[in-house]
Amino acid sequence: MESLSFLKEIVCLLSCQPRNMKSQLPQALDCLRSALEVAAVGICWMDSNGQLRPRLHRPARFRLDETLCQRITEGDGAGPVSEETGDSHMVVPMKVGGAMVGRLWAVAEPGRHFNRAEREFATMAGNQLALAMENSRLYDDVQHLAARRGKLLGRVIAAQDERCRRISRELHDEISQSLAAMALDLEAAQVAGSAVREGAIERLGDMRDRLLTALGEVNRIILDLRPTLLEDMGLLSALRWYASQRLDPVGVSVHVRSAGTDERLQPHMETMVYRIAQEAVTNVAKHARARNVWLSTRRASRHFTLSVRDDGCGFDPTSVLSDPDDRVGIGLFGMKERASLVGGSVDIRSAIGRGTRIVVRVPLEAEVNRGSDTGLAG
Repeated sequence: MESLSFLKEIVCLLSCQPRNMKSQLPQALDCLRSALEVAAVGICWMDSNGQLRPRLHRPARFRLDETLCQRITEGDGAGPVSEETGDSHMVVPMKVGGAMVGRLWAVAEPGRHFNRAEREFATMAGNQLALAMENSRLYDDVQHLAARRGKLLGRVIAAQDERCRRISRELHDEISQSLAAMALDLEAAQVAGSAVREGAIERLGDMRDRLLTALGEVNRIILDLRPTLLEDMGLLSALRWYASQRLDPVGVSVHVRSAGTDERLQPHMETMVYRIAQEAVTNVAKHARARNVWLSTRRASRHFTLSVRDDGCGFDPTSVLSDPDDRVGIGLFGMKERASLVGGSVDIRSAIGRGTRIVVRVPLEAEVNRGSDTGLAG
């Protein structure tokens, strides 16, 4: 019954403030040490490589030497720690959902041996500690991801606002001024009358050229905002057109290939894939310094795959995605967000000097769950 009381106290310590493990965990270990009446207790925790590493022990002054550490991480039962001290130790697994995530150890005074009841108690306590630590880790991960998501979404919104401002400036500075100048030229031609007919005709010719240029700019902006070619001709034609329009002016050759894509996707799926490809191609044009881009689509029985590969300068995806402070990071985040909305994924493979490959894979079953164009990409 006394062991049960100590176990309840440990559980209470870990559950009262589950978000404050830095203070709760040492207190729980102190309680466990008192319950077992041992010299020291501690935890070895599994790192990302699957190796057991010392995490925390009590009392803090206890010296966890190399020999003891090796016996704890490699051993799984009771036995003498060293011939010099004659101490005994106990190691029990710490499990969450049946999987071992660490080990709980206890070191007794010389001549002490642990009985079965003490091992069972230590096992129960270790599992409670493991569950609390894992919950704390998951909570911290969720908080970190939520904060990062909020930060990135704020940057995405800022990027969208900037894009709207850019379009507004283009319409004002280029289209509006061109149309205003043409209006003045038409008025001047009307005032001039037949007396300067030849000069007026020449000026009308100039206005025609400027009008066509302005019309081209308007069409470019419209197609950038809503690709009608995607709706009329399908995904592959729209991708080929956009890649050529964006990359030909900067000297990048575009190679397009498709397999099994005769049947069209649902409209929202086509828009999603197009927006991701649009962001990838834009990044190539702005940052990759590439000579070639290979763009391919493939439709299998259950998945649709888009691949955008370049032979440019490449980058480190881990560093960019971990703290995306520029438009590249925001764009990559937007790609992943778009794909996740339909249960898909975006695999970004790149290395400095070795180009970049972005593979988008979406399940065709997701087509029944109609989504919407969220506008996350720039």
